[in-house]
Amino acid sequence: MVKLGIIACAICAAAGATIAAAPDISTRTKEAAALAEQGKFVEAFGALNEAEVAIWDRMPLTIQRALWVADSPTGFGVYTPRSNNIFDAGAPMQIYAEPMGFGWRKSGDLWHIELRVDLVLRKKDGAEVYRHPDFIKLAVASWTRNREFLTTLTYTFRDIPKGEYLVDTNLRDAVTGKAAAFSLPFVVR
Repeated sequence: MVKLGIIACAICAAAGATIAAAPDISTRTKEAAALAEQGKFVEAFGALNEAEVAIWDRMPLTIQRALWVADSPTGFGVYTPRSNNIFDAGAPMQIYAEPMGFGWRKSGDLWHIELRVDLVLRKKDGAEVYRHPDFIKLAVASWTRNREFLTTLTYTFRDIPKGEYLVDTNLRDAVTGKAAAFSLPFVVR
């Protein structure tokens, strides 16, 4: 039987500003164009931002990017991709992921993002080795409805035999009920 020790480190970083959701995308984009023509560029960006929020609210939870990284990312889009997916048994394995389409919950003056992560480890043939529902909770509270959001997950599988595996990471949005998943293959040598 394989004994698995798992360490997770979730770093959630967020940046960007949004304001109240827009009811109509085309109205807001036309408004942005008119404001820009008047030289009101900050207001034009505000109108475009509302259009983006309207699109965001309609989209499913999506993983824009997920990959193995060589070290801890320092910000959204600021990471070093790992040159391969080969790890020594028991070595920490870092994943960088960018979810999109999640929701926000307002509490007081703050907007909250809350994602739950489920982990499934499978052999290359699909046979399940380990499952951990509600593995970790990713949460951020911010003054704005952030859309640039990253997560770093560190998985450490101890006493895992050599071989080829897949790690499935399932994200569930506690605010909207939306869900998304991604799988990354890796080799233990």
